[in-house]
Amino acid sequence: MNRSTKRISSFVIAITFLILACGLGQPENNTEQLTNLVMTSVAQTVTAFPTSTPAPTNTPLPIPTEIVPTIQITTIPTFVFPTSTSVDSTRTDYVCDIIDQKPFDDTSFRPGDSFDIKWTIVNTGTQKWEEDTYLEYQDGPQMTDETQIKLTKLKPGGQYDVVLDATAPSESGMQVMVWAVIGPGTIKDSIYWMCYPYVRIIVE
Repeated sequence: MNRSTKRISSFVIAITFLILACGLGQPENNTEQLTNLVMTSVAQTVTAFPTSTPAPTNTPLPIPTEIVPTIQITTIPTFVFPTSTSVDSTRTDYVCDIIDQKPFDDTSFRPGDSFDIKWTIVNTGTQKWEEDTYLEYQDGPQMTDETQIKLTKLKPGGQYDVVLDATAPSESGMQVMVWAVIGPGTIKDSIYWMCYPYVRIIVE
């Protein structure tokens, strides 16, 4: 109970006793008249007391500013390949795609963890692959012991599964290892660079 309320209560009690005292010598005053006198006195007293609560205004309340959390974005490493190895997006004869990749992007590992890499490579071109078609390591941390795998003569629409044993590098953060499907021939003399299988993991 605040100070203003206490003052009002004390004043009401005093008024009530005063009215009751006056009414003791006048039995003809009934209860309804006595109640009306008390309520009128209370109303006048409340109006007379100053209030500490400011009167409401039509001023709009300030709208709280929404706090947007800061998100740290890790930049994916950029790998630059020789100009001659760029895949021509308009070519349809010797091209490929990856329809299944494990581990999934941004899977977490600890330094030195062992894991399997799996790529399902599809010949999406119009030509059968030549004798010397290879999957070769190109860039990024080398997570496998093997760096070159000879692929079969895939017909258009044919698939080939590649499974490699890998080890997470010791450096923490995002790690990307890039390979390439090339042929015929090795990286030094191949004519077609068909697609780029890769692995992207997070080392904790």
